[in-house]
Amino acid sequence: MTKPQTTAQSRKSSGEGRTGPLPGLATYIPGHAPAGAFSGSGEGVAWRREHVFPEPSFPFAILDIPRHPELGLHTHQGFSELVVVYAGRAMHVTTEERYPIGPGDVFVISGESAHGYADVDDLYLANVVFEDARFLRGIGEIKRLPGFHALFRLEPRYRRQHWFESRLRLAPDELDHLLTLLERMSRVYTARQPGYELRTRMAFLEVVCYLCDRYVGAKNPASRSLLLMDNVIQYLENNYAEPVSLATLAEQAHMSERNLLLLFRDATGLSPIEYLIRVRIAHACELLRATDRSITEVAHAAGFLDSNYFSRQFKRFTGMRPSEYRERFTLRPVLE
Repeated sequence: MTKPQTTAQSRKSSGEGRTGPLPGLATYIPGHAPAGAFSGSGEGVAWRREHVFPEPSFPFAILDIPRHPELGLHTHQGFSELVVVYAGRAMHVTTEERYPIGPGDVFVISGESAHGYADVDDLYLANVVFEDARFLRGIGEIKRLPGFHALFRLEPRYRRQHWFESRLRLAPDELDHLLTLLERMSRVYTARQPGYELRTRMAFLEVVCYLCDRYVGAKNPASRSLLLMDNVIQYLENNYAEPVSLATLAEQAHMSERNLLLLFRDATGLSPIEYLIRVRIAHACELLRATDRSITEVAHAAGFLDSNYFSRQFKRFTGMRPSEYRERFTLRPVLE
């Protein structure tokens, strides 16, 4: 008896990616979306979240879109989208540019960014849609993952400047592995067994880690330039409690201090010191919520040598004093 091909084997033998729906993924076809799925008109068309997330309390979904139709410019109502092209070709359209996409292309679309698809040719996509605040921004450790800021934050920001050359492009075997991870995640998500929310988050983070690892290994110049700035951000995330100098950051980025200041502000909207203060305040918030350390101890642990300066900066960013924040957001046990 001939052993049936596995999903991975069938994709490998197809040459240019899979040409059929992915097992276990919910199929979604924008051209046949239910009435009301999109609201607005022109460039203000929005993909409504209630037609994306089956459960409003768990803003996450993974969708297979076989033979994706042409789709006009639209935004996403309060959620982001991780796009994986696994077969076919098309033009990815934004308000200002058009970029060719094909198998192995992976990119992120934030909610406020209008995009669409034109000149489609047997296009197959796997989309992971999620609320950024719940699935990425709310996870402190992920910000210290090499490649994360480059792929999920900087690449979308620099997409026009780099003519989409900084997107992640997976080799056939890498794409095959990613699709296997997505299928595994989808099975957990669609089974809806007790604990599926946690297991889905874990599977999603595995996908994010895999993609970040692949991005770190990117060779094209556009991606490498983003990774230099990613190195600086990673350094700040990992060394927030230590004294940090502009010279050290410039060394991380392999550029002059002047260029670092210009490029960092362009990439993040902040100066390096402003970004560092935000990181320190975020860690101070975690300590205030989860520990009973004194305000002075929290300040020192977060990298502030002067507790009075810490209190002023904390109020500037959060609108309240550290003691007020602790009173409002302290994690208390369910059973006393």
